[in-house]
Amino acid sequence: MTPFPPSSRSPRSAGSLSVPRRGRAVGLVLAALLCSAAATSAYAAISVGGKPKVAFFAEGTPGALDIEGDTNTVTASDDGTKLVFTVPVTSVKTGIDLRDDHMCHEFCQVEQFPNLTLTLNKADIPWPTTLGQAAKGTVHATFNAHGVDAPVSVDYNVARSKTGYRVIAKFNFDVSQHGIAIPSYLGVTVDPKMHAEVTVDLVDA
Repeated sequence: MTPFPPSSRSPRSAGSLSVPRRGRAVGLVLAALLCSAAATSAYAAISVGGKPKVAFFAEGTPGALDIEGDTNTVTASDDGTKLVFTVPVTSVKTGIDLRDDHMCHEFCQVEQFPNLTLTLNKADIPWPTTLGQAAKGTVHATFNAHGVDAPVSVDYNVARSKTGYRVIAKFNFDVSQHGIAIPSYLGVTVDPKMHAEVTVDLVDA
């Protein structure tokens, strides 16, 4: 019978330590948990606090008719990657009930599309870490109205507060990109190019 050939592995050095496989597995699990905790800390969830305000502005031509619709109802959802602001269409008030009713049911069709949303990448904003510190800039986002997404550029100013962040932002949008009919009444047509302004306090959850 032919003897087994000598092993090609070199013997362990006298000073080397052997880590059991189970110990290595536990170590990998602990490392993964620590990394996960660090990521969660870096992207802590936030929610809306205080009394937010979202205002939408439109103009009618001819006649320079200014229309403003306001709401104090806005929520924020945060999964650590995406930040989504949601406004119920029916909460937006222009000061004229009949106009609000037409806006909701004839143009925005709230029975089918009840909300407006603005979605952005959370990591695109340099969130201040020191009380009183502020940052400003422009971020690309997605505005959804009437169930249709469209890209928008959002100018923002975010400041660190005692409870989280004070955010002031504004962006332009075009309702014709969202499949919304352009209102026209007695010769006055609403310009489809509108803009929104947002003031909101975000609280660390």
